[in-house]
Amino acid sequence: VSALDDGTIADSKEVGSTGVFNPVVDGKKLTFKYKDGYFIDNETGSRWDITGKAVDGKYIGKNLERIKHGDYFAFAWFVFRPDTDIYLK
Repeated sequence: VSALDDGTIADSKEVGSTGVFNPVVDGKKLTFKYKDGYFIDNETGSRWDITGKAVDGKYIGKNLERIKHGDYFAFAWFVFRPDTDIYLK
């Protein structure tokens, strides 16, 4: 399995990105939905980007607190955790 599905990165499909954040802003826990490339908090309708920054709405300019995490492709994970179970829809 490879992240590249073509001969060059420029011709390959986008495999996505992740960000992990504490969803609390000004003491209020937010919940989110994904829409049109942004995350919208259900409480105020503010739009947040993948970096955790509010780009529109009540919280514009605010940043969610980042949580350290790792991004792993399945093939790398399986090398160290071959006992991993995979569940499909």
